[in-house]
Amino acid sequence: MFRALCAAFVAASSISILPAQAQSAADKEVLASVHAFLAAMKAKDTVGMKLALDPVSRFTLLRSTPNGTQVMNLSGADFLRAVSDPQGPTYDEPIRKPMVQIDGDLATVWVEYQVRLEPGKVHHCGYDSFQMARLGGRWRILNVSDTYREEGCGAPWP
Repeated sequence: MFRALCAAFVAASSISILPAQAQSAADKEVLASVHAFLAAMKAKDTVGMKLALDPVSRFTLLRSTPNGTQVMNLSGADFLRAVSDPQGPTYDEPIRKPMVQIDGDLATVWVEYQVRLEPGKVHHCGYDSFQMARLGGRWRILNVSDTYREEGCGAPWP
């Protein structure tokens, strides 16, 4: 029994130190669309954001409340208005540790994020889940779902 536990521990430990799997060309295309959207969001560039979104895209935001998790749904247009308001904050949302899954013209990206509303200060963090479709030769965002927390986000990433 002890040997089996030791073997399982060694196997599990070795998995966590393996180098990240190289990204395929398709993965890079999908991630390029996500990065373009986030760069346009930071610039409050609605034209750039619209290029990355499907016209029927939605944003599904999970927020913790004292009564449990609340689900908020926004249309793509509503989200664009919220993040591009000239009087509102600038949303800088770096991402890391992407996991991309692709089957034909459907892709999902699971990625850790931080949001900075002020330079060098993390406002909140969590995970984004992008559901995307290749339409007309371009990867477009169909839906973004996210989690949200203000604690445990760590220092700003580079």
